Amino acid sequence: MPKNMDVLPLFEKSEITFDPIPRFIFEGHLGTELAAGRLTPEAAVGMLDCMLGIRFFEETVAQMKAGKFKPRPDFRFIGATHLSIGQEATAVGAVSAIRADDYITSTHRGHGHSIAKGFYSLLGRTSDDELREFIGDYADPADYESLAECALQVHLNRTMAELLGKEEGYCGGRGGGMHIADFHAGHLGANAIVGGSYAIAAGAAMGCRKLGLDRVVLCFVGDGATNNGICHEAYNFACQDQFEQGTPVIFLVENNQYGMTGQQVGEVTGIDDLAQRGAGYNEVNMHAEVINGMDAVAVHDAITRAADLCRGGDGPVLIESKTYRYMGHSLSDDCTAYRSQSEEDAWESIDPIDHIKRALVEHGVLTDDDIVERCARMNRRIVAATTWAVDATDPDPADIYHGLWVDTTSEGIGDEGRTPEAELVGEVKYTRRDRQGRILYRHAVAEALMEEMLRDRRVVCYGEDIADYGGAFGATRGLIEIFGRERVFNAPISEAAIVGTAAGASMVGMRPVAEIMYIDFILMTMDQTGNQLAKNRYMFGGKATLPAVIRTTIGGGRGYAGQHSQSLEAVVTMIPGLKVVAPAFAHDVKGLLKAAIRDDNPVIFIEHQHCYTEKGEVPEEDYTIPIGVANVVREGSDATVIAYSYMLLRTLEAAEQLAEEGIEVEVVDPRTLIPLDEGTIAASVGKTGRALVVQQAPYIGCFGEHIAHRIMERCWGDLQAPVRIVAAHDVPPPMAAPLENENIPSVEKIAERVRTLVQE
Repeated sequence: MPKNMDVLPLFEKSEITFDPIPRFIFEGHLGTELAAGRLTPEAAVGMLDCMLGIRFFEETVAQMKAGKFKPRPDFRFIGATHLSIGQEATAVGAVSAIRADDYITSTHRGHGHSIAKGFYSLLGRTSDDELREFIGDYADPADYESLAECALQVHLNRTMAELLGKEEGYCGGRGGGMHIADFHAGHLGANAIVGGSYAIAAGAAMGCRKLGLDRVVLCFVGDGATNNGICHEAYNFACQDQFEQGTPVIFLVENNQYGMTGQQVGEVTGIDDLAQRGAGYNEVNMHAEVINGMDAVAVHDAITRAADLCRGGDGPVLIESKTYRYMGHSLSDDCTAYRSQSEEDAWESIDPIDHIKRALVEHGVLTDDDIVERCARMNRRIVAATTWAVDATDPDPADIYHGLWVDTTSEGIGDEGRTPEAELVGEVKYTRRDRQGRILYRHAVAEALMEEMLRDRRVVCYGEDIADYGGAFGATRGLIEIFGRERVFNAPISEAAIVGTAAGASMVGMRPVAEIMYIDFILMTMDQTGNQLAKNRYMFGGKATLPAVIRTTIGGGRGYAGQHSQSLEAVVTMIPGLKVVAPAFAHDVKGLLKAAIRDDNPVIFIEHQHCYTEKGEVPEEDYTIPIGVANVVREGSDATVIAYSYMLLRTLEAAEQLAEEGIEVEVVDPRTLIPLDEGTIAASVGKTGRALVVQQAPYIGCFGEHIAHRIMERCWGDLQAPVRIVAAHDVPPPMAAPLENENIPSVEKIAERVRTLVQE
């Protein structure tokens, strides 16, 4: 593959200039949009209805929080609540401008987004069968005027039920108001982490483009999120020149003027318009624009134009919607400490719902009596939804694990899923084996990736320096020559964006394999790894599927010191929702990596820097190794040693030395840390009566402690001595060779610990 372009030393005197960023350029109103056919009377009335639904829904939430919901006065609402009263025009104007099958991501202040996305998704369901499928067993259509009325009520019911933590909620009560998702409607989830959905939206948009889906991702974020690092990583990721067809994502900043209590203008930023940030990411300022977020028609106009740009290959687009929240950050915040009554009065005087009511009457779409009737009808719907949700089912504690993992894979996709030969840019080549049929561990990694990319065209590989260079350890070398830059590409040095975009891409149907060069860097990703990738399926009631693989390395012994040598596997094993794999042999790395790519759960796949140059027998054929199955790699009778990754190789060497002394060690390789094959380990310890766990991580808090704990729980009656652990010292990996050699468990240290153990 040719490199992208030559970067030449050009130092001619010039200036960097930026095109202006427009502010409030919409000069129309409801009448002009009706006259031009850009809005129909029905669509305009729909805007009012949806805005009323959001306003009454949130006012009812406030009543419940205060114990003033009259139909159920004894009900006590728990959970965090962040209301968007005053911001309805942004949610409705934006969602009404995209298609029913487009995606959105949302925020902790996302009730309005969810209500609007479901509302307009139902409008897009044109057949009675589709509406009946949506209604399901949640209501009886015979009780309503029409299927559409019934479906709308079900949507409101299930939205409120989720807020109240009920089983009938969209996420089965697992997410609540801050984490609601509606996959019927393309709602990829609300996010309680400020800015948390930025990279997910960018990844979902990348996935849509690579899958050939004519869809746009609308990413709602708050003004406070624009000051978060993931905002800038996501903007940069979405704007990469190598995405020649653009990234179809609209970043819609709902600037309600306050990030909790911090004021954007004059306090926590140095700019008056957050859209100005778009100038830093591409030559067209991300098509940035500032709009009036209190006018649903103005928002509809801007998002319609933004969606057209994205579908035409000119995304991403950045829109700042100036709006206001009438209430505090949460219901415990009365706003008096940080804003004035005169400011509140000024914004409430241009209330978005009052504005659209007046416009509908002025332009002859509705009468005043019609408005009163529609308000009363929507209020009845919300009261009914709330009563239904209060009386809905509390989740059964016996089902607490529901939605954590899915037991499906991509097995059986058949030839229709394969990469067509016409899409290959080079010849498919296998690594030449030696006379024993062996190849290097790193070649086995590349071979697994190649086979899975051939088998499934949804698999893409990206990360820092993995394309032309082949990664820091050569484990992806040669892939770009086969698949080209569309399937194998370099990512910016933005670890959080790498993981977050992998999560988003997997949620829309891609199967990304993303690389974090060293596990040390995974600490840069912990929100995206721990709060997004790991939790989204569970928080969203098991509705999301995230078949993403994050490859990374552990190591030490190369003098790289404390930030490139750590063994931080315990950091990811403690986060429910992730599978964690750590193979030691070339044969296993190929089979397990292929299994990980096919798995429909997120997998952290840990390779060891020292294993890359180890050789092993690897069949030149398709095979997988089940995740969660340990391997007894050496049988013995005197003690069981459990070791994984590179420490397994040192353990086997120690076992050979001990055999010469008459000590027979049984060696178990877990291969997979989560899920852990406790049965194989327990069976071995039951036979030998002694157990030693060997790993390269520091002792305190290591995963070996968990293995030891489970052995003592399961094998207490068989143990003839306490379970022991061999680990690194409780220090960051040192650089100096004598210190580093002391820190990493050696063959001699392992052997000596076994000798001591068998004498106890």
